[in-house]
Amino acid sequence: MSIAIAFQLFIAGLSTGSIYALVALGLALVFKATGILNFAHGEFVTLGAYLGLFASYYFGLTYPPALLVAVLLSALAGLLMEWSVVRPLITAPPFTVVIATLAVGLSVKNILRLSWQENLSTIPGTISHAPIAIGPLSVNPQYLVVIAVSFVLLGMLGLFFKFTSLGIAMRAVSEDQRAARLVGINVELVLMLTFATSAGMAALAGLLLAPLTGVHIEMGWIVVKALVAAVLGGFTSLPGAVVGGLLLGLAEAFCGLFLDGVTRDLGVFGLLIIALLVRPHGLFGRSEARRV
Repeated sequence: MSIAIAFQLFIAGLSTGSIYALVALGLALVFKATGILNFAHGEFVTLGAYLGLFASYYFGLTYPPALLVAVLLSALAGLLMEWSVVRPLITAPPFTVVIATLAVGLSVKNILRLSWQENLSTIPGTISHAPIAIGPLSVNPQYLVVIAVSFVLLGMLGLFFKFTSLGIAMRAVSEDQRAARLVGINVELVLMLTFATSAGMAALAGLLLAPLTGVHIEMGWIVVKALVAAVLGGFTSLPGAVVGGLLLGLAEAFCGLFLDGVTRDLGVFGLLIIALLVRPHGLFGRSEARRV
């Protein structure tokens, strides 16, 4: 393998892995705060891409403002989902809540299918796919945009959770809702904002993915890869979700050099099984003692 090919695979893998990391981080954020696996999360990826598409076609917005509008509207939809569906069922059995999130996701998917059919579309005004030459190397500029936006956002989220009062409140609620309530944290408000943040991140991932794959109704399937990334990194670890997403993207890129799409996925899932046999709680996860 030449250095040029290895570099191109690294950039492509890092780009895909950044999107996996964003989706996985949103999943892990909600799970850590509520113990709920949000099966509607993948459809928020699709929703974000379609909202960006609608903003471009119907309101004439270019890609950057369409992205901003789509992320804000998706965050609002996530907030509404928590208030109207999750909160009334919060004391129900966990399986009931999971099925409710699945129903929300299917509803979103079918509403989008009715509004735009199943045509493959592109968002106008995105960056040209003409490769950028760097000496003997060539890089798709969209990959660089995905990596830059993802890493900036991930860095901002890290600072947000560490230094802002709301971020610290979210961390407190994720660790122990009862203790957080005792020290005066408005747990219900924090949970609403957690769902909103998660949905906004999913929408951003969809809008970063759209220029690479087009906008289509099955974009939500990326949540399967995000689940793999989150489990690989440790589902209760937010940094683990990020690392797991990046590792998964790089593994796919380099395995794709030798394997076709189906065989590559089998190889990646095989590596996941081996990794979990060695570290059952993921790379950054930890076992939790339970009183019996």
